[in-house]
Amino acid sequence: MNIDVARNLAIVKQRVAKAAVVAGKAPEDITLVAVSKRASADAVKALVAAGHRDFGENRVQEGLKKIAAVTGDDLRWHLIGRIQTNKVKYLSPFCLIHSLDRWDLADKMSNYAVAKGIQFQCLLQVNVAADPAKAGIPLKEADDFLFAAASLGGLSLRGLMTITALDAGEAQTRAWFESLAGKFNALSRRQLPENVGMDWLSMGMSGDFELAIAAGANMVRVGSAIFAGEDDQYA
Repeated sequence: MNIDVARNLAIVKQRVAKAAVVAGKAPEDITLVAVSKRASADAVKALVAAGHRDFGENRVQEGLKKIAAVTGDDLRWHLIGRIQTNKVKYLSPFCLIHSLDRWDLADKMSNYAVAKGIQFQCLLQVNVAADPAKAGIPLKEADDFLFAAASLGGLSLRGLMTITALDAGEAQTRAWFESLAGKFNALSRRQLPENVGMDWLSMGMSGDFELAIAAGANMVRVGSAIFAGEDDQYA
């Protein structure tokens, strides 16, 4: 099946721009991460040729294969999926880790980063929906976790991320997004350690990214709206 992913990307960018303007933001203030986790390398290359630079992968090993297949010094690869602690040594090629979701992972990442003299750029994944099927720190524990993780070496904490329940209604999803945006804004007003900054609020996917932008997201992760049908890999 031939899917015009570049055309799909252009449509999504138009929707992002419209949502940004409605929310009182400039379109360029919203970073669109094209979630390429099920897409072929050729599909990603088509988006690179169209000028896109931010791509999201869900699994470490598959992401590394994609990075090796799609060259470009200015490409930014995001890791958005749950990370096994034994994969920490492979994380360096990713510019932003969206899924720092538990203490043992923070500890392993810190130990590795300190040993290698590097800094992992991370977002704290918050389970704002309190969904037992989702990973993440409970919203009420986010402040304490953030400050504790900041005391570890090798971690630069750049903001918050969430994945909401896929079967929730629009009103509930909006409420969750607004709740995390409230936490993000509250943290932004606090005196934070030098290795902590509320730079990115990553929330919203193909079905709800406009709601996320309306609530305050400045980074959205869109896969199926761009790649659906590509290589028959998306349902």
